[in-house]
Amino acid sequence: MADEWQHTVLLYGMGAAIDGEAQVGDLTVPVDVSISDLFDALEFGAMGAYRVANDTWSFTVDATYMGLGGTSEGPRGLVKGELDVDQVTLMGTVGRRWTESLELLFSLSYFDLSSDLRLDVTSPVSGLVSTRRASVDADWVDPLIGLQYAVPFADRWRFSLRGDVGGFGIGSDFSYQGLALFDWRANETVGVVFGYRIIGFDYEEGHGGGYKRFDLTEQGPLLGVAFSF
Repeated sequence: MADEWQHTVLLYGMGAAIDGEAQVGDLTVPVDVSISDLFDALEFGAMGAYRVANDTWSFTVDATYMGLGGTSEGPRGLVKGELDVDQVTLMGTVGRRWTESLELLFSLSYFDLSSDLRLDVTSPVSGLVSTRRASVDADWVDPLIGLQYAVPFADRWRFSLRGDVGGFGIGSDFSYQGLALFDWRANETVGVVFGYRIIGFDYEEGHGGGYKRFDLTEQGPLLGVAFSF
């Protein structure tokens, strides 16, 4: 019945790689992690989500922490950049069921970043290394709209696919996320989930020496457990 609510708590860990570009003032660090070396750059993320839903509506709160790191090198290794980011994301989502398998989503997502940038430049003549560093914090709120498709298949299995886009210049210039999950139910209460998540954003603010920009994509596999009641 439409007034029967189902509650689900999801706890999972995520190996996260990062690529893109970060800039503070005139210091820019590009970070490029290709698919081939994705797993060499994994750091850790911990996530938890609570969802309550009936046949028409759903409400979800998702909390994410990720420790991310990446490096890049210029020609002949003369320029090396490093970026380390600690990121907390809080997302609240309201869903409205459109069909039995498809939901329309509206979310507000809060991002909090603490970042350290380092750029090492080696002189090709003297071999001396000059180092520049910058640390900066940033936080903002993005509205997002999205869709979620979920369908059971085989025995005890369920697949869900979610995509969101947002920012629209309100918080970031643009942000997005994609989430693919497989859920295997051991029983009505406990399930095991595994899948893949990608989060991206392009955020900038300030001018001159106070300018900061993060144009980053974070992605990686995830594994966790779900409790339903």
